[in-house]
Amino acid sequence: MTEENRPDPGLLLKKLQYEEKEKEKQTKGKLKIFLGYAAGSGKTYAMLGAAHEAKKHQVDVVAGYIEPHARPDTQAMAEGLEEIPPLMVDYKGIQLREFNLDAALERKPKLILVDELAHTNVRGSRNEKRYQDVRELLRAGINVYTTMNIQHLESLNDLVGNITNIEVKERVPDSVFDQADQVEVIDIEPEDLIERMKEGKIYGPVQAERALENFFRREKLVALREIALRRSADRVNRIAEEERNILGNTGYHTGEHILACISAAPSSAKVIRTAARLSYAFHAQFTALYVETPAMQEAGEKTKQTLKSHLELAKALGAKIVTVYGEDAAYQIAEYATVSNVSKVVMGRTNHRGIWRRPRIEVMEKLTHMAPNIDVYIIPDIRKETHKREVQIQRRRKTSWKNVFLDLAEITGVMAVATLAAYVLWLFRLPESNIIMIYILGILLSSYIANKKIYALYSSLISVFAFNFLFTEPYFSLKAYDKGYPTTFVMLFLVGLFTATLTRRLKQQSRESAKKAYRTEILLENSQKLRRCKSKQEVWTQVAGQAGKLLNLSLIIYPMEGSQMSDTPLLFPRKGMDMLHLKTCINRQELAVAQWVAANHHRAGACTHTLPDAKAMYLPIQDARDVKGVMGILLEERRPIQEFEYGLLIAMLNETGVKLQDTFLE
Repeated sequence: MTEENRPDPGLLLKKLQYEEKEKEKQTKGKLKIFLGYAAGSGKTYAMLGAAHEAKKHQVDVVAGYIEPHARPDTQAMAEGLEEIPPLMVDYKGIQLREFNLDAALERKPKLILVDELAHTNVRGSRNEKRYQDVRELLRAGINVYTTMNIQHLESLNDLVGNITNIEVKERVPDSVFDQADQVEVIDIEPEDLIERMKEGKIYGPVQAERALENFFRREKLVALREIALRRSADRVNRIAEEERNILGNTGYHTGEHILACISAAPSSAKVIRTAARLSYAFHAQFTALYVETPAMQEAGEKTKQTLKSHLELAKALGAKIVTVYGEDAAYQIAEYATVSNVSKVVMGRTNHRGIWRRPRIEVMEKLTHMAPNIDVYIIPDIRKETHKREVQIQRRRKTSWKNVFLDLAEITGVMAVATLAAYVLWLFRLPESNIIMIYILGILLSSYIANKKIYALYSSLISVFAFNFLFTEPYFSLKAYDKGYPTTFVMLFLVGLFTATLTRRLKQQSRESAKKAYRTEILLENSQKLRRCKSKQEVWTQVAGQAGKLLNLSLIIYPMEGSQMSDTPLLFPRKGMDMLHLKTCINRQELAVAQWVAANHHRAGACTHTLPDAKAMYLPIQDARDVKGVMGILLEERRPIQEFEYGLLIAMLNETGVKLQDTFLE
C-alpha cells in the first residue's frame, strides 16, 4: 500500500467514534424541539398538531405536560390526546402543577409531549430543571416533543438580554439543543405576532399592554427572530460539516482552541458565553481557565459561590475546566495558552481600581506581550461603578471583625517584643542601625503571621512611630533634632513594607507549591496502590481510603453486580464516627438516589441539581462506558466539596473505573 493510499488513522478513529455514537443513539429516545422566538408564536399548537399526526400513524402518543394556556385554539388541539395527570405539589400554601416524571416512565409511551423545556421544577422535585426530566425520558427510550424560546438558550442569554433588557432566569444548556434529533423553527412575522397580542390571543388586556410597550416592540421581535433563525441554521450547518468530515469528504476542523479566562468578576458569565459562541462558530476546542490567586483563597463565601456558578456555567456550555495556581494571572494564562496551542483568549475587563489593585488593563498588556501570536478578546464589565461600590461596602460589612482584632493584637504583640529587644540594644549603646534591623525583623514576622496586605502597612507604621518616639532625641516625642532622621524614617517604612510584601508572596508561593505537590502526590499514590490491587474488594477499600484521606468524610460505596447495583453497601466511616451512626444514614431514599446515579451515569444528591434533599452526594465510578459502582459522600453540614478537592476526587474515581474494568477483563 502506497503512502498516498494509506488510510488516515485520525479519520478511522472518528468513524469508529461516530458509529459508536450512532449505536448508542439507537437505544435512546429521539428529541424534537419546537423553537420559537417569543411567546404566542405557536410552538405548543404546532407540537400538538404533530402529535395528532403521529397518532394517525398508530404511534402511542401521550401528553406528559401541556402548559395551561388560556388560548381556545390550543386547548381545542389538546383534546383527543391521552394525558398523564400532573403532579400537584404544595409550595408555600399554593398548589402547583408539575410534570409527573415517574408516571411517565411507568407508562412508557412511544412518544410523549413535554411543554416548556426551560422550566424550573418546584423545590423538592427529583430534578431541578425540566430538561433533566427530558433526559431521563430519552434514556428510557421514549421519544420526546418539547418547546422552548430562543432566549432560554444558555450561550445567548447575555445577547438576548442586551436586546430585551430582561435577564432570563430559566435557561437550557446548548448541549441539549445541539444534541436534539430535530429542531423545528415555528416562524411568524413580527407584525402578525403583535396583531395576535393586540387581539388578546396571547395575554390578557393588562399584561398585553405592558408587553407591547416593552418586549413585543417590533425591533426587538425582529432581532430575536433573526437570532432564532441564525442559530438553527448554524446547528444544521455544523451537523452537515461533521458528517462530511466523518465520511472523509472534507476536513472542517480549523484547529482553533478558544480559552475563556474565568474569575468571580461579574463579567465572567458574559466571557464564558462569548467564548462558547466563538467555539461553536469556529468548531473549536473550548477550555475555561481559572487562575487561583492568593487573593481568591482569602475571598468570602459569596465570592466563592459566584466563582462556582461561573465554573458550572462553563461546564454546562461544554468547556473543559482547568485550574492553575499563581499570583501573576497574566503569566499563568500566557503559559497555559502557549503550551496548549490556544488560538484565541477571551477575558473580562473592569475599570475599577482599588487601593491595592492595579488596573486590569495591565494584565491584558502583559498577556499580549508574553503571547503575541494569540488573539485576545476583551469583554467589558458594563455594570455601573456605583453598583460595584455597593458590593464592596456589603463585603466590608460582612468582614469578621473578631478575626481582624485578633490579627491586629498578634501584630501589635510582635512589634511590642521587637520594641523591647530594641530597648535592650539601646541600653547597651549599640548603633541605631541594629535597632532598625530589629524592627524590620518584627515586620517580617508580622507578615508571616497575618495574610492581608493592610497588616504590612500597619506593622511598618508602628515601627516608624516607635523608633521615632523611643529612640531618637528628643525622647518620648515625635520630633527629631537630627535632619537626617526624616530620611531614616521614610527608608525604614519603605524597606519594612517592601520586605513584608516579599515575605507574604513567598508564603503564598510556598502554599501554592505545596498544593501542587499534594495533588501530584495523592494521584501518584492512588495510581500506585491501585496497580497493586488484585481483586475488586481491594480496589473498593483502596479508593475509599484515599478519598477518605482527601475529604475526611464518611463514604458509602455501592458496587455493581453485573448490570444491577448491590443493595448492600460498603461503609467507610470517617475518623470519629462509629459504624452504627453511619448505618442510620442508609435508607430507601438514599438507596434510590444511588440507583438513579447508577442508571443515569451522572452525579446526584446533596449539593447537586438532582435529588438535592439527600444526605449524601453520590458519584458514579465508571470507565468509558459502564458504571462499576456508586460512591456516596456523607455531607454532614451540607457544605459543598471544594473545587480543588472535587477535581482530585473525580480523577481518582475515573482511574478506579479503569482499574475495575481491567480487573473484570482479567
